[in-house]
Amino acid sequence: MKITAAEIYDVSLTTKEVRSIWNLAILRLWTDEGIYGIGEVGLAYGVGQKAGLGMLKDIIPGLILGQDPFKVNQLWNKMYRSTFWGKGGGPVVYGAMSAIDCALLDIKGKALGVPMYELLGGKTRDKIRVYANGWFIDTTGPTLVPCVTPEEYGEAAAKTVAEGYNALKYDPLMIDETGKGNDPSRILDKKRENLAVDRVRAVREAVGPDVDICIEVHGSLGTTSAIRLGRRLEEFDPFFYEEPVDPMNVESMKKVSNSVNIPIAGGERLYTRYQFRPFIEKQALDILQPDLGLAGGPTEVKRIAEYGEVYNLAVQPHNCGGPISTAACVQVDASINNFVIQEWFPYRNDLFYSIVEDALEPKVVDSHYTIPDTPGLGLTLNESEIKKYRIDHLTAD
Repeated sequence: MKITAAEIYDVSLTTKEVRSIWNLAILRLWTDEGIYGIGEVGLAYGVGQKAGLGMLKDIIPGLILGQDPFKVNQLWNKMYRSTFWGKGGGPVVYGAMSAIDCALLDIKGKALGVPMYELLGGKTRDKIRVYANGWFIDTTGPTLVPCVTPEEYGEAAAKTVAEGYNALKYDPLMIDETGKGNDPSRILDKKRENLAVDRVRAVREAVGPDVDICIEVHGSLGTTSAIRLGRRLEEFDPFFYEEPVDPMNVESMKKVSNSVNIPIAGGERLYTRYQFRPFIEKQALDILQPDLGLAGGPTEVKRIAEYGEVYNLAVQPHNCGGPISTAACVQVDASINNFVIQEWFPYRNDLFYSIVEDALEPKVVDSHYTIPDTPGLGLTLNESEIKKYRIDHLTAD
């Protein structure tokens, strides 16, 4: 079997009717036996999606087309070494590698008639627990409408729990008191700090003591402010405190971990086992959060999880991409021993889910998802929808 062609889709989800903060970079690899595999670059929001598309177009012609898709580890190593930048690359290089790795495993699983988790060592559980994200902002209309007041956060959280979720995540600092999204100062002013604490208090009071609330800060704070805020949040018993400081500053993260009595999570902006290594060995993190579309794909995230297991660390894959990213997370979650919970976005607009047939996100029951046994990734592209987006075709000579 050989890889004969690639299709790279620029899936911009913003329309006149719906404003989206996600734009997906989707890859489909075809083989000479008519089997295809899919993957996703994890640069769905922020700046970088177009760069991810470009990196796929740079890597695939010389390193992937014409190759045997079964040689997953060999091709991963080839991309890491032969791109030159792979040995020290960031999200653009590793994002493209991640999408390719996922597509290769999808092909192999389909060809062998087994789920991807079988290629990663087999299933360790039948269900995974998930937490809801995105519940605090309405993304289904022409403008984004976030919660602003503590009361609004509490009402939205209670609604989310009533819809079947027993865990939820949000950033209480991301939206200022006027309803605008902006990064807080590293030296957090007292007014914004108090607003964040009030928002967390409102959610805890609304959902009660038995629902897990997960707090993220997106690496916005300086060390002193992160410690101060974290200590104030302890009384609300958060499940974890995510990226309280810069994600690449291991010493600062360790200082926060030593100073705050909440499990520290992070890793969405760390790539490959090499960047995770100091955070694992110094135990600066309690919960590792590699992104399946950025950290090197399922092959590499499996390695990261196993290395973390040596230090008794838990794994909660980061997931802010599209339905392909969600499906990849589920396959890795199924195969690792130290999985704890999965990030889930159930409240996005219909365009988001429609690029695949039978998206996983709507299938959660009581904050759990039952792992499917369909071959490969367990997803197929929705041909009538995916063809609406700009596509680049690459073929072997």
